[in-house]
Amino acid sequence: MKRKIIIGSIITVFSIFHFNFVGAVETEVFSDDFEVGSNGWSLEPGWSVVSENRNKVLQGTQHSFATAFLEGAVNKLELKLKIVKGSIHINIKSKSVTGGLNRYFIGLNPGDSRISKQVGNNFLTLQGGGKVISLGEWHKIKIEIVGKKINVYSDGNLIVSAEDENILEEGGISIETFEDSIAYIDDVRAETLVPEAREIKSADLFPQGEHRGDIVISGRDFLTLEAGQFTQFGNIYLKDSSRLIIKNSTFKITRYQKLLNHWGIYLQDRASLEIENSKLIPGESKEGGTLFIINARGYSKVNVRNSPTKLHLFMMFDNAKAQVENSEIIGNLGGLVGAFDRAEIKVINSKVGAINLRIPKNAVFEANGLGTGVFKDWNLKRDTKNSGIGYNIILQNTEIIPDKIGPGPYERGWPVFIESGAKVKIKDSELRKVIIELYDEKTEFSNFYLEKPSNFNYRDIHLENVKVMGQWGIFLHGSSDVVVRDSEAFWTFIYDDSKLKLINTHMNEFDPRNFRGEIIFENSKWDTAAEILENSDFVMRGSLEIGNIGGFSWENSKVKRIYDVIGKPGAELTLTKGDEVIWSGKTDKEGRASFSLKFDDTTFNDHWTLKDSLSHTQEVTFFSNTPIDMDQSVISKFISTIRYKMSPSSSPSVVKLIFPLILISLFVILFLYFKKKRRQKVSRS
Repeated sequence: MKRKIIIGSIITVFSIFHFNFVGAVETEVFSDDFEVGSNGWSLEPGWSVVSENRNKVLQGTQHSFATAFLEGAVNKLELKLKIVKGSIHINIKSKSVTGGLNRYFIGLNPGDSRISKQVGNNFLTLQGGGKVISLGEWHKIKIEIVGKKINVYSDGNLIVSAEDENILEEGGISIETFEDSIAYIDDVRAETLVPEAREIKSADLFPQGEHRGDIVISGRDFLTLEAGQFTQFGNIYLKDSSRLIIKNSTFKITRYQKLLNHWGIYLQDRASLEIENSKLIPGESKEGGTLFIINARGYSKVNVRNSPTKLHLFMMFDNAKAQVENSEIIGNLGGLVGAFDRAEIKVINSKVGAINLRIPKNAVFEANGLGTGVFKDWNLKRDTKNSGIGYNIILQNTEIIPDKIGPGPYERGWPVFIESGAKVKIKDSELRKVIIELYDEKTEFSNFYLEKPSNFNYRDIHLENVKVMGQWGIFLHGSSDVVVRDSEAFWTFIYDDSKLKLINTHMNEFDPRNFRGEIIFENSKWDTAAEILENSDFVMRGSLEIGNIGGFSWENSKVKRIYDVIGKPGAELTLTKGDEVIWSGKTDKEGRASFSLKFDDTTFNDHWTLKDSLSHTQEVTFFSNTPIDMDQSVISKFISTIRYKMSPSSSPSVVKLIFPLILISLFVILFLYFKKKRRQKVSRS
C-alpha cells in the first residue's frame, strides 16, 4: 500500500522542475509494500510484482529499470532487498535528461559495494571497495544524502560512503537489475523535498477573462477557473503534480500565432484536470477554427462531470486515467475518445462522437457488430476477444451518436487503427475509419470504397461485411513502398523514406511527419485536410487536382514540388516572382515541360507567375493543379490533356480510353452545333 505523508515544511532556496524555486518546501514520504500492485511505478520488461512466501514483492530479472513516479529531490531511501544472484543498482536523485540520466547509483555486486555518479552520458566512480552483502538473504538498505555526503547502510551498518562537491539537486528513485540477475524489493520508503502547493490566481492570469500565449503549470501549483467566461489563446501544459480546475464556467481555447489545427490541454507526470458543470468550446481566429483537444500522459488523471464539451479529441496515453460522467464529448467535426498503452477511460451516462480502437502489432482482436447507438454496459477487455492490448475503454449507458457527417477526416463512430502484424477479425460492422500501419513493406491496394459493405484482407487482417463511412488509410513507416489505386476518401500519415503512389484516388487527408521520401500522383485529387509537420523534407510530383483544404497546418518542413506543364509545342516559358525570373524553358514537340519549386515555412503561401510566348499566363502556388494548362480554351485544353495522357508514363488503361473519349467528345460537339443551327432556323421561320 502506498501513502504520502507531509512531515513538515521549511523555507529554503531550491532548484527544482526546471525553474529556481524560492519559497516553502515540504518533506513528503512515499512508501510502497506492493500488496496492491505497482501503480506507482514504471516497470520495464523484466520487472513485475510476484509472491514470495505469501508476500507481494517487486522482482527484477533483466537489464532494465523500475522507476517510481516521484517529484522533487529524494534525500533518504529505505528498502528491503534480497539479491538471489547477480548485481543491482539502486539509483537516487535519478532524473532523465537529454543524452542520458543524472543520478547517483549504488552498485551492490558480488565483489564489493560502490557509489557512482552519472551526469548525462558521463560516468564517475565516487567510492568503491565497500562491504559486500550476502546473497539469498533479506537486507535492510538505507541511503542518506546529508549535505555533500552520501552514506549507504545495510542492516544498520555503514558499508560505503562518498562525498560530492557538486551534489545533484533533484531527482527520484529507480532500481536497475542486470542480465542473469534476480533481485527482490519490498517495503520502499523515500523522503522527498517538494515545493509547497501554490495557488495561481485566475484574476492575475486571465484579466478581462483572456490570456494570450501558452500556459505552463508545474510543481504542485494549481489554477481554479470558476464562475466565469475564460478564453485561452494557446495551449495549456500541466506537469509534475499540478492541477487545473474548471467549474461552473465557459472555457474556450483558440489557436494562436502558429498555423496548427489542434490546440488544447496537455497533461503529463501526475497532473490532474477537473471539469465540472462547464462548457468547453473551441474558439475562432482569423486563421480559422480550432480543434480543441485534451491529451493526457504519464499517471495523470482527468475527470469530467456534468459538462457539455465540444472537444475534438479526448486522448489518454501511458497510464493515464479518465472518467466522464453525465457529459458530452461531441465536436462539430469530432468528439473522439481514445485510450492507448495502459490507459483507461470510463464513460457513464454520456454522449460521445467516436470511440477509437488501436490494435498494436502482435495483438489479437476480434469483434462483431460494432456500430453507433447506446451501449448499456460495454467493456473492451470483457466484450471483445483480445490479447496484447494494454488499454481499456468502458461505456455505461453511453451513446455513440449516429455517423451522419459524411465522408471525410471527421470523428464519428468507430475509427480502427491496425498495425501490420496484428491478428484482426471484424465482421458485420459499421466503422468510421480503417487504417493499416505498415513498416518497411512493399505492397499495393485498390478499391477502397465508402458507405457500402465490403471485405478486406491483408496478411492476418480480415474485415468481412464491413461498411466504412469516412476514410480508408495507409500509414507508412521506414522504407515502405505502396501503390493505392481507384480509391475514395484516402488518408495517409507518411514517415521516414517511404514512397507512395496514388492512381485514380481521392486523398482527403495528408499528414507527412519527418517524411523524406516521395509522393506521386496520377490522375488523383487532394482536398479537405493536411498537416505538413515535424521536419518533413520530401518530393511531390504527378497529375493532381487540389481542391479546398480547410484544415491546413505547416511547421518546420520543406517540400520540393515538380510541376508538369502542357501547352502549344515549342512555346517559350518563363516563371517569375515579382520582377525576378525564377526559371525559363520551352515545351517539347508534345507540348510538355516541367519545373520545380522548393517550399518551406516562409514560402508555402507565396505566388509565382508562369507565362508563355503566346501571351498565356497562369498563377502558380503550392496548391496549383498539375499539369499546368497554359491554354484556357475548352477544346485546346481537352486536346492538351489528351496529349499529356498519351505520354509514355500513362497507364495502358488510360491510353485505351483516349480514343473513345475523343469520339464521344466530337459527337457531343457536332450534336450541339446542329442543335444550335436548328434553333436559329426555327427562329427565322
